[in-house]
Amino acid sequence: MTAVLDAAQVAALRDAVACIERWPAGSHVWGHYAERTAHGPAICRTENVSVCHPFVASIVDGVLRDVASGAIGEPVVAFKDKVNYKQPGGAGFSPHQDVVAYPGAARVVSILVAVDACTLTSGCLWLADGVTEVLPTDERGAVRDDVSRSLTYAPAPLEPGEAVCIDGFAPHYSEANRSSSARRVLVASYAPVSAGYTRADYYAARAATMDEASARDGRFRISTLADFEGAEVTPDAVARGACTHPVVSSGGAPSTP
Repeated sequence: MTAVLDAAQVAALRDAVACIERWPAGSHVWGHYAERTAHGPAICRTENVSVCHPFVASIVDGVLRDVASGAIGEPVVAFKDKVNYKQPGGAGFSPHQDVVAYPGAARVVSILVAVDACTLTSGCLWLADGVTEVLPTDERGAVRDDVSRSLTYAPAPLEPGEAVCIDGFAPHYSEANRSSSARRVLVASYAPVSAGYTRADYYAARAATMDEASARDGRFRISTLADFEGAEVTPDAVARGACTHPVVSSGGAPSTP
């Protein structure tokens, strides 16, 4: 864990995330998702945010890319980014490996930067070191329970502006937010430039995979894997007025690519 953003950048990122969070659920072509919590529906994830917000693009293709390039050891390109919000009562994610979730990407690294404090209570990331291969998965694409129990996970608490680097093979998970404050993070994922893997490649594969999986499983998804432990609110339910929490229904519509 290391600080990658200064105070001014943290303030600018918070402003950007607050703006994006006010978009109506389901309004962003690449995904702006809500979940049900004990406190009411709440936005839980926005995909591909850098194409819609210039400040997010500036750090995804700037300081965070530099961190990822240093981790991989060669020039990298950002093929994906997202904001995970995890409002009070928001759900966590089961243990999984990023490389399994990114169809066509053989070598990846993700940089998770904290917008808010990420604590044990608010649902910080937990990581297992020393894994260098794809582990057996269950029907959701998550690391199989018996395999996950054999690993040793360590928490990665973060202060705003601090980041953690996640290798594509590193199993990781997060728990529900049991605090009274949001635990928002920006996650940007990178592949070596030499691999020729692009943002267009990833999001095309993601759309096809999610459509097929949602139809097969009869459950709307917010990610390629079914590792999200919350109850998603489908965009059509939002349109019918089933989702009325202010963070879902207020704000202007986003620009889309």
